[in-house]
Amino acid sequence: MLLLVLVGFGATGIVSGLHFRAEEVEYHRDRLLRKEQAIESHVAHELTRQAQAPLSTAVLPDILSSELCAIADIHGMDVALYAMEGSLLLASNPALTDDGTFPMRLPEGIRNQRNMVLTIHPSSDTLREVMIYSTEITNSEGLPLAIMVVPYTDGRSLPVEDEAFFRALAYLNIVLFLAAAYFAYLLSRSITRGLDAVGDAMRSTRSTADKKRVKWASKDEIGALIAEYNRMVDMTEEHAKALALAEKESAWKEMAQQVAHEIKNPLTPMRLMTQLHAMNADQHTPESIKEFTEGMLAQIDAMTQIAGDFSQFTRLPAHERKTVSLRNLLKECHAAYPEASLLLPREGDWIVLANEEQLLRVLNNLLNNAFESVPEGRKPLVSFGLRLEEGLAHLFVRDNGTGIPDDRLEQIFEPKFTTKSRGTGLGLAIVKTIVESFQGRIWVDDSTEAGTEFVFSLPLKS
Repeated sequence: MLLLVLVGFGATGIVSGLHFRAEEVEYHRDRLLRKEQAIESHVAHELTRQAQAPLSTAVLPDILSSELCAIADIHGMDVALYAMEGSLLLASNPALTDDGTFPMRLPEGIRNQRNMVLTIHPSSDTLREVMIYSTEITNSEGLPLAIMVVPYTDGRSLPVEDEAFFRALAYLNIVLFLAAAYFAYLLSRSITRGLDAVGDAMRSTRSTADKKRVKWASKDEIGALIAEYNRMVDMTEEHAKALALAEKESAWKEMAQQVAHEIKNPLTPMRLMTQLHAMNADQHTPESIKEFTEGMLAQIDAMTQIAGDFSQFTRLPAHERKTVSLRNLLKECHAAYPEASLLLPREGDWIVLANEEQLLRVLNNLLNNAFESVPEGRKPLVSFGLRLEEGLAHLFVRDNGTGIPDDRLEQIFEPKFTTKSRGTGLGLAIVKTIVESFQGRIWVDDSTEAGTEFVFSLPLKS
């Protein structure tokens, strides 16, 4: 918008300048023509008054040597006389001959021209232009005696009136430009203020459900945009609440189904065993009663394990943290799993802030899974240990089992996921919850048909 204003100002100045210039040239040419006619009449009158006989060119300097300067003073214009072949005879102002305004010889082709306008450059080091009106002076018999030249020095400078006009136009344009810039700034601010308010509201919170409404008093186009944004915020908040409620209900339904499924598994054999025991009540022996009791206790233990797993999953790990030496922790774990290889650096205790019982639970779960992943007929080769990387302790458990398919790697830490025929599928989910509660991270570093390596990192205490 400001560029258009500047272009408009420039175009106005150019058009005005060209217009005034054309008018000025036309005015001065008309004025010079009137002056030229008056001087011509005056010169002819002087020649008629001073000589009765027909005159010749040679006597003109003697007759008009004193009168030519007086004629120039009366009319306020310089004048010069040239012979018909173009040589200078007489000039009212010798200085104009020196500076080239009156050339010593006129250009060819003007001797037979009357009121011819010439534009000459008196010298190469000046910017002045001289317009010359030429006409012939004749004697009483009508024979041409000389060529009269009346010069008019136009120059490059503007007249005072034109300078004042362009100065006033420039001041007006400056004021209008500053006013346009100010109002353009106010207009742009009125437009961008609403957009900035919406942008700030969107950047203030990361969650879509936590977006805040934007207050806007005006009912202009920006107000309509902000009103639409506020409506979308309200709809998003309602949808987020509905989605959260639906997710919570879905999670409880899935959990309830999983609990029912896991409890139902041991209940089925318990029911069959009880029915069979009742049918053969008269044939029971101490051995059969003992066998029945052991079977029931085994199923009860399985149900107890299921209840414990779900209870552990729903309960966050203990917040009480103490300094734990990972070297001692890994050695204690190795004592419980002597068939696994322990790989440790020679020096260092590697202290972390955590809960020792929870870390033992993580290692026990990973080591049990490692041994259970080895198929029958293959000798288990399980190793675990620690390595240091960039201020973190990386604890790993490696096995030579069948590995985890690539399409299931992203699901292994989700509740209910298991590759075993038995189990709740909560083991790795619990492990992930424990590790993350200590600002750690767990992942599968490598998994092929030749084995799998689980790694979890913990920040070392500085």
